[in-house]
Amino acid sequence: MAAARCSFLALSVVLIGGSVSAVDEGLIHLHFYFHEVDAGTPNTTVVNVASLHKNSSTFGDVNVFDNALRAGPDPVSRLIGRAQGFALHTSLDESGGLTAITFAFSDYGGYSGSTLATLGHIGVSGPSERSIVGGTGKLRFARGYMASRLLSSTDTSIVVVFDMYFTLAR
Repeated sequence: MAAARCSFLALSVVLIGGSVSAVDEGLIHLHFYFHEVDAGTPNTTVVNVASLHKNSSTFGDVNVFDNALRAGPDPVSRLIGRAQGFALHTSLDESGGLTAITFAFSDYGGYSGSTLATLGHIGVSGPSERSIVGGTGKLRFARGYMASRLLSSTDTSIVVVFDMYFTLAR
């Protein structure tokens, strides 16, 4: 079940890496990596807080996480912030769920001290897109979308690459 949780969260969690660009005038692009650890140790960054089943189903499960956002896929790359949120297993056929994630940037250039808020459906296979519904600080009034995909996975950790595309209301 830990592996299923890990693979679901691999797709449901975001990792922040290290590049910022303006794709079109006014459109901001952020690229980063999210590192999640599900090792059952003090270093665990994801926890299943509710599970109503005694069988193999994950429907109804709730996971919370506080994952490192890094500039690169390497676990020792520069820490740029945290991805904090929850994932709800909302699909009866276990094909996906709902995530709500706040990306809090601590060392990300001009965006340090700012956050992005996201919400949306995540599938258990393939890339996913979710909505960027707001932000704080330099990212106040952000609106757009993020794309994520699983980059690597082990029995105890995952790395997810994120690309965020958004505008800021002026």
